Amino acid sequence: MPDALNFELNVGLSEEEKRDLEQMIGEFQKERAIEEPGTDYAALKQQLDTMNKRIAYLTNMFLTLDRRIKPLYETIRLTYQKSEILNQRINTLIESIRTGEPL
Repeated sequence: MPDALNFELNVGLSEEEKRDLEQMIGEFQKERAIEEPGTDYAALKQQLDTMNKRIAYLTNMFLTLDRRIKPLYETIRLTYQKSEILNQRINTLIESIRTGEPL
């Protein structure tokens, strides 16, 4: 294992766990550093372009749904508020009838 990757871990791990962790980190860094000789940059660019188009489409769809849901939410909120006001009025009438006091 290269000396650059050999560092002291002091988190209560056993020596075997430390070695395993250092080995995993080393392998991960090797995999990231290795550039495959057959890398097709045109294919990668095509994949990125396709992903960008899909993300743009999904973003547009999300914004369309958001614009449609806002009025629905406002309608539901106003309906709830109206029902609460009506419930208060009904409760006031019931209380008035029970006590015999005029409104």
